[in-house]
Amino acid sequence: MGSFTRDNTDLAIELDGLGHQHRAEAGGMYVALEQWKAGLDTGPMFADLPGGACSEPHWGYCLQGSVTVRYNDGPDETIAAGEAYYIRPGHNVRIDEDAEFVEFTRADETPGINTVAV
Repeated sequence: MGSFTRDNTDLAIELDGLGHQHRAEAGGMYVALEQWKAGLDTGPMFADLPGGACSEPHWGYCLQGSVTVRYNDGPDETIAAGEAYYIRPGHNVRIDEDAEFVEFTRADETPGINTVAV
């Protein structure tokens, strides 16, 4: 498949009242179409992961809204609508404004990923 929409991808994650992620695998990457509500914070969800943070790198584009990325080893970053991004391993995120993303994660590094990608 060469193009992806919410209609031709699987609903991978749905958090009641906080948003969802549709995902497909192609070309060695997971392609995620994400919509998240302001206030979502991955800190509590990732608390049991090593370092209490996501250990996967992500590349993407923010279509709307904004998110603060908190790194274990450095200063916070804000990603806003209209920006392409790279999020390095060792992070948590807080959705500051209702947000929508297109995000890519290597499939070979994330077997069976089932957490919020951003």
